[in-house]
Amino acid sequence: MTSATTELPDADIIVDAIPYSGVFNMSMDAALLQLAAERERSVVRIYQWSGPTVTLGYFQGSGQALESPFPGLPVVRRLSGGGAILHDQEITYSLVLSASHPSRQDPSAVYQTVHRAIIRLLSNSGVSCQLRSEFDVMNSNTAVNSGSTAAEPFLCFLRKNANDIVHASGNKIVGSAQRRRKGVTLQHGSIILKASKMAPQIPGIGELEPNFSDIEFRQSLPGMIATAISHSMNFRSYTDAEKSLAATIAAEMR
Repeated sequence: MTSATTELPDADIIVDAIPYSGVFNMSMDAALLQLAAERERSVVRIYQWSGPTVTLGYFQGSGQALESPFPGLPVVRRLSGGGAILHDQEITYSLVLSASHPSRQDPSAVYQTVHRAIIRLLSNSGVSCQLRSEFDVMNSNTAVNSGSTAAEPFLCFLRKNANDIVHASGNKIVGSAQRRRKGVTLQHGSIILKASKMAPQIPGIGELEPNFSDIEFRQSLPGMIATAISHSMNFRSYTDAEKSLAATIAAEMR
């Protein structure tokens, strides 16, 4: 992201010990984004979901919630863009970069910075994968979506973006989206570990690489992402200010 590592602010890492609801997950990310305006440190958060949940991209029309192919599941709106995501058998990360972070000059570069770090980790775990842009060049495929949401699939993992991480089979296994506010960048990313029974058309790493063990991957993921966007890292729990603000935001979401 920058040639001078010392220019990168330090990062805090928060790994949720238990899965939380969609409302909690999205309200906590919103709180971290809001508080980042007052902070110098970056925050990397790793979490899961207490039950299958659909999140809508920030710019998806509210009417699309009614078009969800998963009736009965909780639906919440993300701050980041992109298509809807069925959060089920996955790991989700979020990272918040303060306005003082060098990424402010080129926020889009954060996609590749973080995704290349995840690719290294997956490759070390025996998973053959790469950025979609590179996969398409190797396979002479130039039909990557330009970014227009017109006539795109409802689900994000059925859409194509040059920054996706795709398995050697061409299946998308990691997708990310951003929200930028007053120089602060929030990036969400979903890593599909296994196919959901409700969306079997989207295979996870487990189906594509039957010998994949996610234990070491889970342990190494927080540090790998933090190393990509920071000078040094520190694991911590939520602060009282974060929990209080997240609770206020959650109450407004209900």
